[in-house]
Amino acid sequence: MLEGVNALFYTSDLSSNECVIEGQEVKHITKVLRKQEGDTIFITDGKGSIAQATIRQIGKQQVVLEPMGVTKVPRIEPQVTLAFSVLKQPSRIEWMVEKATEFGVRAFQPLLSAHCIRSQFNAKRLESVALSAMKQSLQCYCPEIYPIQSFNSFVKDNSDSIRLMAYTPERKKSFQSTWPALSEAKKLTAIVGPEGGFTKDEAKLALDCGFSWVSLGPNRLRAESASLAIIQQINVFSKLS
Repeated sequence: MLEGVNALFYTSDLSSNECVIEGQEVKHITKVLRKQEGDTIFITDGKGSIAQATIRQIGKQQVVLEPMGVTKVPRIEPQVTLAFSVLKQPSRIEWMVEKATEFGVRAFQPLLSAHCIRSQFNAKRLESVALSAMKQSLQCYCPEIYPIQSFNSFVKDNSDSIRLMAYTPERKKSFQSTWPALSEAKKLTAIVGPEGGFTKDEAKLALDCGFSWVSLGPNRLRAESASLAIIQQINVFSKLS
């Protein structure tokens, strides 16, 4: 969370002396926060830069701003790519993307695995959900949402030094023993399955390709809950020496 910032707005470009905010954010600035010309707000480009900006002009459909003192915010490590199998209900994918963004995920990789029922999703909608969650959680990096891939091609091509797969043939109460050391991790990939989980063949392929099977605990979780569980456990284990 950024110190001293209680609301954050988005603009695609902070490199010029003037930027414009349009759409629903105009109402938020003028009606909710009651900002006027001459007041300041904080804006980000979703690529790590943040600036305090002076409101130069307020119109019905847009707010014109002058950015001041653009600052680059360092990324929090480890940077996590969450690879998720496409779920049947789009609303559950959207919920997962929203919450995982709040937890600081760097990127999302949609996958088609054997038990996937749906083979497509609305990428533009997910980008909008991620952008909104980024602003709400006061972050300066909006996660990328990559084009969909097949499970097999992704696990074969992935090259992150640490690769985790939420898969345990036998549920264990002592799940900590299944996790590798993460304290030195800078980037990692985590894979979570769809409704019905991964097949044994998929799990073996991932293991052969360098993924570690990790447990999320003794309870059976829904797919979207498992995504948040693995991210939270990454955050915990990466802080342990």
